Order: sequence, then C-alpha cells, then structure tokens
Amino acid sequence: MTPNPLPSPVPENPFEAQLLETQLLETQLEAQNPPIEPPLAPLQPQTRKRAVWPLLLLLLVIAGVGGTFAYRKRQADALFRFNRAAIVLPERMARVPAAWNADTLSERLEKSRKIRDADAFREAAAAVGLKAVLPGSYLLPKQASPTDLARAFKAGPTHQDVTFPEGFTAAQFVARLRKNGFAGAAQMALFPTAKIEGRLFPDTYTLPLRGDGKTLLTALESRWQSEMKKLPRPFPKIEGQEMTLAQIVTLASLVEREAASRAEMPLVAGVIVGRLRKPMRLQIDASIQYARLLEKQNHKSRLLFEDLKIDSPFNTYRNDGLPPTPICNPGAAALRAAARPTSTKALFYVYSPKLKKHLFTPTYAGHLSNIARARRERIEIESTATESTNGTSTSN
Repeated sequence: MTPNPLPSPVPENPFEAQLLETQLLETQLEAQNPPIEPPLAPLQPQTRKRAVWPLLLLLLVIAGVGGTFAYRKRQADALFRFNRAAIVLPERMARVPAAWNADTLSERLEKSRKIRDADAFREAAAAVGLKAVLPGSYLLPKQASPTDLARAFKAGPTHQDVTFPEGFTAAQFVARLRKNGFAGAAQMALFPTAKIEGRLFPDTYTLPLRGDGKTLLTALESRWQSEMKKLPRPFPKIEGQEMTLAQIVTLASLVEREAASRAEMPLVAGVIVGRLRKPMRLQIDASIQYARLLEKQNHKSRLLFEDLKIDSPFNTYRNDGLPPTPICNPGAAALRAAARPTSTKALFYVYSPKLKKHLFTPTYAGHLSNIARARRERIEIESTATESTNGTSTSN
C-alpha cells in the first residue's frame, strides 16, 4: 500500500499563502520556458577583419618601395647636380701636348681634379659641340663647371710656351714671338731697343697669345727683375767705384756673346774687368757685330779689319769703356760671371778652332802668338774639309 504524500503545510497567514502560490507559479513557468542563451558572434565580421591585414601589409610595402625610390632619386639628382656644379680649380693652367678628343680630355681633367666626373664633362662637351681640343696652354676660370670648361677649351688655347735662348737680342725675341703667333709681338717691336735690350731674361715662358705688347714685355721683365735680385753682391769695382747693375748687365751681354762655353764665362769676365781697370779699350768683336745689326747689316762669321772701322757707339775698338747698352740679353750664367769674375792677369784671348775654346794670355806678344796659332789651326781645318769634299765628289 502506497503511502499518501504528506500534505503541504498550509500557511496560517493568508498573505503568506498568496506569496507562496506566486513563487510556485514562477517556478513552474521557468521549468516550462528555460532562459535563452545569447547567440554566437557571426562569422562574417571576423572574416572581414582578418582580410584587412594583407591589404595593409601590401600598402606598407608599396609605401616603403616608393619611399626608397624617391630617396635614391633625390640622391641621384643631388649627385647629378654635384658633378655638374662649378668647382674651384686646383690649378688654372691646363696644358694639352697634342690634339685630344673629348674622351681623352675628360679623362685627363678628371685625373687632374679639374672636374668631378668624366661623364658629366662628356655631356657638356657634346652640348657645346666640342669634339677635339687643339694643343696648347689654356688659362681656365678660377671656378668653373664642366660646361664652362668645355666652352673654354672650344675657344682654343689662350697661352703658348715659347723659349728664348741665352744671347738673343730684343729683335730676336720679337721675331720669335711673331713666329709663334703672339698678337702683341707687333706692338712690342715698336718699343725702343735701347730701353729693353738686356732686360728680357732668356728662358721658357707660357705667355698669352692674345695679350698686347705691354703684357708680354711685363712678363719678360718681371722674370729679369727676379733674377737680378739673385746676383751676388757687392759688384766688382772700377777705379774705386762699384759697378752699377746696368754696367753688370752690359758686361754680362759681352760675356754671353764672347765666351765659348759657360765654363769660360768667369775668365772672360775677368779679362774684360781687367781691361776696364787699366784702362784699355775692350776691342770685342761681338760689339762690332751688334753695331752692324743696328745698321741693318748681316752677321759675319769672320770680321775683317775694315769692319772694325764702323762708326757706332758700340764699336769698342774705337770707343773707351763699355758699350752704351747691352748688346744682347744674357742668361743667368753670364750674369753671375759678370757679378763674380775670375781674378786673372790675362788681358787677351783668341779662339782656338781646334780646341774649341779661347787661349788666354797677359801679354800682347803672347796674344800675337796665339793669333798665329789659331790662324794655322783654321787653315788646317779648312784644308781638311776641302780635301774631304773633293774626295767625296771623286768617289761619287
């Protein structure tokens, strides 16, 4: 027999009974309708969020590549401008020994640091139409770009190297300048010979082709003045008075034209100074040759007695002392010899064609003997030359 369930306690208070009934009803409703769980997040928004990252990454890569390209382009542009910008040249004079094309010139300019980049100069040369450059010396601007340099080289040489040997006269200086195409040679020829003879120092110069006569003369005289400062002092004395610089230069010009070699120069200078101190007339053949030159007469390989009678202040056979001006432009060796002549008793000298040097003596008798010896040597040499010529003609 199944026992009966115990009856629920009945609340004594009617209000409590109503409350209990309400709670029971809510319990039954919850059992019949359980709470609904919140739905899961939809998959579609999550999928879209994950798809954005590759796109962002691609954009970052593109931006990085673009930035790098822009940076390198700025660098390239800066280098381009740098290579074509004007620079201060380390040396303004450029020497071109032979005809060069633009490629060779660009390489040499880059090597000498006159340009930064050979390719930049080639482009500039092509732009101005420079295909080849003439030999010569070019004075370039202090500061120049490749284009400036290309135009300078296209305009042609500005300077030319020219050499003047020791003993050249002022007229010979002018003639050589004219021969080498110097525009100022004609103007320089108009300068008084007496004022410039002896003041043009013999050497190799780089002179402006388009410079005027004054510019050329200034370059030559500036070097002469520099050399004068190097001469040893004090100068020799004549009659107790020290010789002037002008007298030393005139003495040096005689030494330059008389001495057979540089080794002889101090001794030749000593003979001339000894004659001045006696006093004796110098009787120098080179002064006669210069007097003939001023009279537009040709140079003679051997002077005759009648030539010694020429009426000229440069005739040292007829006039005492030194000539009024130098008879040529002496070099450094002759100038030093004049400033420091050898102390000697010799007063005479004559050239020996056999020995190719001068024979010195202190006496006139010894001089006559040396003259006779030199004459015999000359006759012997001329006779040998004649026989050699005749023998050659016969054999042919």
